[in-house]
Amino acid sequence: MFTDDFTHQIGSVFNVQTTALLAKQSAVAASTFTRRTGRLSASLQDRATITGTAAQLEYPKYIRFLDMKRSRTGARKIHGPIYNRPIYGYLVGGVRRFLNAAIPKAMIRAIDGAITSVK
Repeated sequence: MFTDDFTHQIGSVFNVQTTALLAKQSAVAASTFTRRTGRLSASLQDRATITGTAAQLEYPKYIRFLDMKRSRTGARKIHGPIYNRPIYGYLVGGVRRFLNAAIPKAMIRAIDGAITSVK
């Protein structure tokens, strides 16, 4: 469905967006979770694995529990989000902006090519 050039462009957009995502998460982890073992900050230093039109990020399993509003004892936690939807909005928003600009251009090129070949 995608041409090689388009796939390469999507890969570069994924690379830029995942790097920005990991940088934002590293900043939150450095300012909020400093008394821990260091596994979180080490995992946020890794790069995303980008294959074609997919990006894969690996985190420790406990990162999902860091965003819970209350601790195990019921006390309210006060810190910024590190894993939840607002953070992934950065990644998805950047990719959507790229696709909203690139797909119409690709369709116009395909239609122009079809019209040119008919003449």
